Formats: sequence, C-alpha cells, structure tokens
Amino acid sequence: MSSLAAVALAVGGLTAAVATPAGAAPTAWSCPSGYFCAYTNFDGTGSRCQWQGDSSNWYNECSWASSTYPKSLFNNGTSGRGVTIYRYTGKVSPIGGCVDKGEHARLAGNYYIGSHSWNC
Repeated sequence: MSSLAAVALAVGGLTAAVATPAGAAPTAWSCPSGYFCAYTNFDGTGSRCQWQGDSSNWYNECSWASSTYPKSLFNNGTSGRGVTIYRYTGKVSPIGGCVDKGEHARLAGNYYIGSHSWNC
C-alpha cells in the first residue's frame, strides 16, 4: 500500500474532466491510458472524473467534486510521474503521499479534493 493510501485511510497541460452519468457507471477502474481518474465509490466504481494534466480546481472541472467525496483514485498515466492530491484548489495543502503510476488508491471518503499535480 502506498503512503497515500495508508495516510488517506488513517486521515480520513490541458485538463480534460469527464463525469459519467449516474445511470452509466463505468467498469471498475475504467480510466483511459495517460489519465488520472477519481471515482465517487470505492474500488474504482461510480461516477468518474478524469484529467490528462494538472488541475488547479476540481470544482470547476468535475461535476460532482464539490458535493461528493472521492473514494478512489487511479493513476493510469504513461509518463512515469506520480500525482499529488491537494485538499484545496490552487494546489494547497497536500493530502498523503504520491499516487504512483499504475496505482489504485482507496481513500477514506470523508474529505473533498480541490486540485492535483503530476509532480512526484
């Protein structure tokens, strides 16, 4: 388990974001190659938002980010870089460690994420 997953469980370029309709949840851990994905449910299920680059404001780019706690993340990037998630917009207040390339992270599901960066 990565440091992000351990901490999350203990603590509770161009951006493209897509939220899947409530009735059309993607297959578990569905995330296009080269993207970082967040899900409304545990184990990569539920509605999904996805980004190909950094995001300074999830609330403007993901339809559910301001009303639903994300419960799982998947770094399906191809650059080899990991992703840092932040509690607030503008990449302020990092949460946990790095979501490494290829990692599925299960979050506590009791906090919002405001931004992220491919920087670790």
